[in-house]
Amino acid sequence: MPVIKGLQKTTLIDYPGKIAATVFTAGCNFRCVFCHNTALVNAGESSLPEIDPDELLAYFQKRLKQLEGVCISGGEPTLHADLPDFIRRIKALGLAVKLDTNGTNPAMLKKLFVDDLLDYVAMDIKGPLELYPRIVNTEIDAEKITDSIELIMQSGVAYEFRTTVLPAFLDEENFIRVAGMINGADCYYLQQFHAGEQLLNPDYQQAGSYSAGQLNLFAGKFGPFVKKVAVRGL
Repeated sequence: MPVIKGLQKTTLIDYPGKIAATVFTAGCNFRCVFCHNTALVNAGESSLPEIDPDELLAYFQKRLKQLEGVCISGGEPTLHADLPDFIRRIKALGLAVKLDTNGTNPAMLKKLFVDDLLDYVAMDIKGPLELYPRIVNTEIDAEKITDSIELIMQSGVAYEFRTTVLPAFLDEENFIRVAGMINGADCYYLQQFHAGEQLLNPDYQQAGSYSAGQLNLFAGKFGPFVKKVAVRGL
């Protein structure tokens, strides 16, 4: 089973339209400068206690009258080879499953879609592909990112793309490039960047954010490309 290091027992925002719980898996192949889940990034170094998946599933079983779904986040959940088995056990309880992913494992995404294991997918778009190495602090396989976008858009499963908007990396010109990456998508969210001491990269712990007006202006650029665009986290 996946290494699980966190649980939010109830959320009304992580899974659109559903009362859900959020499970946080450990380990990530990115080191995003604006990451708030620093305790989950390095699976082997995390001081957070590991949560027994069997105990977690038993907990969900007891809360079936309150919960409608489970959001699986991280870290990066698709790094765990046994993720499909874990999701099958959740869905066997009658709960819907939402996956949060960075899109670096299209092979796992394809398996989850083929096996009909997902009800909603949220993929983070960090920025234009050429900026990814600076934002996530590692080299990437750009083709895997674009393959994941295509898989999600063609899956028939409800989905959203989303971008955390850090002014140091994203301006109007770069948003035009992002729009081209997800042209024809159903849903895209611009998420406000929030500084803080818990950020993975200390260089950005006091970085500024765009105003609500600026974010809404950027969102307007996506009108010709995406069916629904909105701003979150203001």
